[in-house]
Amino acid sequence: MSGGVFLVLFLYSPAHSQLIDLCTFKGVQIPYNLSYQDTIIEKGTYDLEALKNPTTPSCYLRFKKGKQVVCLIEGERLNFDPTDPSIPDKPTLKFKRNAEEKKLLITVETGKAHRRFPNIKLRFTLECEE
Repeated sequence: MSGGVFLVLFLYSPAHSQLIDLCTFKGVQIPYNLSYQDTIIEKGTYDLEALKNPTTPSCYLRFKKGKQVVCLIEGERLNFDPTDPSIPDKPTLKFKRNAEEKKLLITVETGKAHRRFPNIKLRFTLECEE
């Protein structure tokens, strides 16, 4: 019987830690077709969720269409001065397109007023297709 309990607990435990939600941006218009690894993200409207791993510095951006997850993108955490006056109060999402390299850079800042995770800045890079 104990072997069965172990098997159930082993199958129930996730392969890696649950991701923590940093901030969500609803109804974001993506004006380009994007690709990340083997996934194509067609231009359109998505909900974007910035996530972090609770035990490592890893961060992610989840693209959702309705309740369906389209893609999970790994990004990088950027260092910046927490006393910088340009840090927004509320979470912000910024896009910067590099046409020469055919890349779209997405920057997420949690802002000063975030209750659990203030002053976090993340960057995600995707291939931008015309």
